[in-house]
Amino acid sequence: MTLIRIEDEKWELIKEVPIETWKTLLKQLEAAEVEIPNACRTGMCAACMCYIEKWAEHVVKNLKWEPAFPLWEDEVMTCIAGVEETDEIIILQTMS
Repeated sequence: MTLIRIEDEKWELIKEVPIETWKTLLKQLEAAEVEIPNACRTGMCAACMCYIEKWAEHVVKNLKWEPAFPLWEDEVMTCIAGVEETDEIIILQTMS
């Protein structure tokens, strides 16, 4: 499994979570009791967005092949993104 480190807007550790590859990040983070702001189930897209601080090349930004608005290289929408297998710790920062 790949390890994800979630930090808050002040770069302080929230939690490190082992993530299964090729499954969406948001569901796995919620299952690990990491609170990522989201409004996906209410139709307000982009609330679950995080910054990718490190190892963006291992993040699969549109795992579900669903339409999404353009993102910067360092942004990811956790509801449709996943990760590839890696020994690196991928670091995400919440936006709120």
